[in-house]
Amino acid sequence: MAWLQTYDFRNSLFADVVAGLTVGIMVVPQSMSYAKLAGLPVEYGLYSAFMPVFAYAAFGSSRQLAVGPVALVSLMLSTSLGHIVPDPEENKEVYVQLAIQVSMMVGITYIILGALRLGFITIFLSHAVISGFTNGAAVIIGMSQVKYILGAPVERSDVLHEVVENIIHVMDKFNWKCFVFGSSCIFLLLLMKHIGKTYPRYSFIRAVGPLAVTALSIILTVAFKLDEKGIDVVGEIPSGLPKISFSQWNPLGASMVKAGDLISPVLSISIIGFMESIAIAKQLAVKHQYELDSSQELLGLGMANLIGAMFSSYPVTGSFSRTAVNNDTGAKSGISALVTAVLVGAVLLFLTPVFSKMPTATLGSIVISGVLGLIDLEEGRFLFKVHKLDFVVWLVSFIGTMFLGVEVGLGIAVGLSLLLVLYESAYPHLPVLGRLPGTNVYRNIKQYPNAILYPGIVICRIDAPIYFANTQNIREKIDKYELAAARNAINMVANEDTPERVEDNENDASFEMLTSLTNIHEIRYIVVDMSPVSHIDTAGIHLLEEMWKEYNKRNIQLCLCNPEIFVMEKLWASGLASKIGVDYIYCNTHDAVKSCLSKMEQRTSSISDQEEKAGLDIERSLSSLKHNESAMEGSVLVANGDGLID
Repeated sequence: MAWLQTYDFRNSLFADVVAGLTVGIMVVPQSMSYAKLAGLPVEYGLYSAFMPVFAYAAFGSSRQLAVGPVALVSLMLSTSLGHIVPDPEENKEVYVQLAIQVSMMVGITYIILGALRLGFITIFLSHAVISGFTNGAAVIIGMSQVKYILGAPVERSDVLHEVVENIIHVMDKFNWKCFVFGSSCIFLLLLMKHIGKTYPRYSFIRAVGPLAVTALSIILTVAFKLDEKGIDVVGEIPSGLPKISFSQWNPLGASMVKAGDLISPVLSISIIGFMESIAIAKQLAVKHQYELDSSQELLGLGMANLIGAMFSSYPVTGSFSRTAVNNDTGAKSGISALVTAVLVGAVLLFLTPVFSKMPTATLGSIVISGVLGLIDLEEGRFLFKVHKLDFVVWLVSFIGTMFLGVEVGLGIAVGLSLLLVLYESAYPHLPVLGRLPGTNVYRNIKQYPNAILYPGIVICRIDAPIYFANTQNIREKIDKYELAAARNAINMVANEDTPERVEDNENDASFEMLTSLTNIHEIRYIVVDMSPVSHIDTAGIHLLEEMWKEYNKRNIQLCLCNPEIFVMEKLWASGLASKIGVDYIYCNTHDAVKSCLSKMEQRTSSISDQEEKAGLDIERSLSSLKHNESAMEGSVLVANGDGLID
């Protein structure tokens, strides 16, 4: 609660109270709906919107984040425990106990990760992966609530084709009264959400929508005795604050739950819960110009779940929809969360009998209208247009979640993210560079086709750290570029119009082929720009040393440009810097090229007639280079090439 030390009660208290009351009005029916989605009695949704909110306000770092039950975590809990508990309806006490234990274990997981400052781990889940998973899960959530709209006993499932099949099998039990009632609730909720988003003056309508529809449905149920005419209602809800649930932490017997059964749901809920929470929290922290510590957020969410598990709560995290409403209504600090929790406590103490007449169709409609906002198929279209690989990842994650289940879908999502990280790491960008005419700037020749190449010199840049996973690929690419440069030199000698460009799919050249080609028109220098290389390990050191040794055998000099200080320390410690020679480690690429051209010019007097022609090319290149430098002395030029896209 560091924010409390600088809290401006005069200017912020009223806004926080209004925001807290607004979110409280929204969370009461939502939390009951999400508890139903999680397979728990509706009161556990209210419990989860009570004590965890107090805990997060005390330990969390976000000032606008609204913590409590959310649809995605509720679905994941229901799916996981549904596989562990044979018959949740018959074993309700066991099911509830496991839900509380999962909350406790999620809390401990968050606290450990926060204490070790491991909040950065979520960066390994790409946006495409999370978007695909969220879209697939949203479809499953919405379909799981169709049974309340149809008024039919649809069997639970977490894969789309089974849900559809189960719905078809019970269509003979279709209840048109529930359908009309539930569809009307969905229509009203979507209408109020649309009005709130479209017209800023009426933005409050979006927040009060769930409570307004709930109140209207309860009034209609009581006035027309709809519960006696085929409309299912929630039924009795125990009144009073949640009971202390330490006794629920005791492990169950091995006959019911095996050791390790809860590890999978705990990990999956921890990952997705934190991702959902940190995404919106960071966005609002930037908007309101304060720092958000990911590790402190882990501690805050950990305490919310751990303390919640002490008071009959199931796992919670930050809510997208309620956080957006909290921010839109002017929340300035955690005071708004405290007001929300107090309102939920008041409902638990005094208003639970009122909600006992709430139709289950209304609960289903609240969940469906809420998850519709999570479905963003436009993102898939955007990814297809901009980045085909990201689209494939998004599609696999989306389809995998829908048709293989939430847990398997999450596993696929995490696996794809890790594969992408490994792929990008093992296959770094390594372009061939050329000098832009009239400058001393060197850029990718594929992006700037008019960039100047110099015969006898290969210039390239390694755009990644050099370590064991990518050394082979780096070596292969440099070999390809050397081969292509030798062929270009042959083409130039033969007076061909266009030098050959390097293609990534070119076959690897053997040592013998390189030797035979370079004997015709030798490559004398390999210039490697290492300015983007932030790290090098022993495998990278061995790579450079092997290259240096092989090039020496073929009278080729390896030149390094602008290594980072950490990289340079490793080169000195290994002795490689001494072997290469200080004279061949340059501050920038331009200095390296000038030096190489100068040395090559000195050798032109002793070469053959065919090589004399190449010598004249080198002399012209050096003369052109010096002429450009002289011309640049009287003009304004950005020395490092800023403004040129690479």
